Amino acid sequence: MALLALAIPSLSACRAGVDAYATDPVSAHQTASQAVTSVQFRFDRPLRDARYDAARMRIARYALAPSKVENDTIWTSHAGSRRELTAFGRIVEGRYLFSARAQVPMPSRVGESRHYVALDTIAGGDRLWRTQVDQAIGSVTPQSMANVFAALFRSAERSPDEIRADYRRTMPRATASFGRLAALDTMRTSRLDDGSTLITLGVQLHPDRIAGELPDLSKYLKKYISPARYNLTLRDATVAGVRTNAVWFVVEGDDDRVLLRFRSRNGRLQPLDGPARPMPDTLSLVVDASAKFGLFTVGVEQMRGRFVFVNTADEVGWDMRFSTPPSWDLPPIAGRLVRGSLSRPFQGDGVSARLTVKRLGNGQTVIHRRTDVAVSESAIMRWLGNLGFTAMDDFAGRVELEEARFLSQAMRAMRQDIGALRVTDQ
Repeated sequence: MALLALAIPSLSACRAGVDAYATDPVSAHQTASQAVTSVQFRFDRPLRDARYDAARMRIARYALAPSKVENDTIWTSHAGSRRELTAFGRIVEGRYLFSARAQVPMPSRVGESRHYVALDTIAGGDRLWRTQVDQAIGSVTPQSMANVFAALFRSAERSPDEIRADYRRTMPRATASFGRLAALDTMRTSRLDDGSTLITLGVQLHPDRIAGELPDLSKYLKKYISPARYNLTLRDATVAGVRTNAVWFVVEGDDDRVLLRFRSRNGRLQPLDGPARPMPDTLSLVVDASAKFGLFTVGVEQMRGRFVFVNTADEVGWDMRFSTPPSWDLPPIAGRLVRGSLSRPFQGDGVSARLTVKRLGNGQTVIHRRTDVAVSESAIMRWLGNLGFTAMDDFAGRVELEEARFLSQAMRAMRQDIGALRVTDQ
């Protein structure tokens, strides 16, 4: 969630990204600063009231065995078979406070957030989890955020030396702050005859660098993040009678390194191979991923989903839906368990996830996240849930506070860099 929250404001890490927030420099600096401030607030010494803290841990513990919590006291409201938990996030005396409440309005000030979790019983006695988070990032319009993305891709259509000089000059404090953990150590750009550019960017994580300052976060990253392997590929959706199956974007993670591969022309993505052409609104997302939990490694292969680009006047972002069960890579101990329930989340409407920038009626723009997942309880689902909760339990407490401190410091540094740009431009 931290990475998702950082995705949008971190696009400001080059001069063109800041300028794209609005049509004039003053408004661009203001709206970019608001977006970064929102994320900084979210990680300023986060504190949860007793009810919300207990509720989130209970939900994490029984996410894949929801019957254990449906009649619990953690919920803030009931409506028929639906159980709901809502919370309000805001800065209180220099700390970001999450408070469980029965009624929570949409955020109306920068940094405020609304958190919603619902559990419902559906056909066949299965349960449906629905989560939604809306965090206010200020007055930037969704279409301006689309321009920021285009500016980021356009900025990458340069030589590595030019790119490095840009972000180091534009964001020196943020570069140093993020650099305590991550380094942009791979950068290759190749200009093609049609004016497009093939781009490879690689970020290397260095958990050891923060061991002295943030020892618990460093250990957690080495335990859970370092062994993770994943490949996410955006390619043409399969269409009857059409052979084109071009790849448009690739994310690869292995051995603490994240590689991005894409091709851009004037800020617009192009297929990695073949002639340049407009990108379709709907693509296919293919995911291979594995994670290590103690002695066990769990993974999925060929998890395929529909990836839709949302682009309206009031909302810009991505909508994903996975309706095809993947192949599972499970340890031998899980082979004794019946696996039929593993396919349940992908049946019917499938697993859906939405990440957008959305304009509200009150004038605020929010980072909007929503997921829907159906669960059929079984022994293997309870086993997987126990693995996931172990990682969550290890994270809650000191690790979470250290992560928050790191991100808050990094976003504060970015705010200072944007403020320095404003002074320079004046």
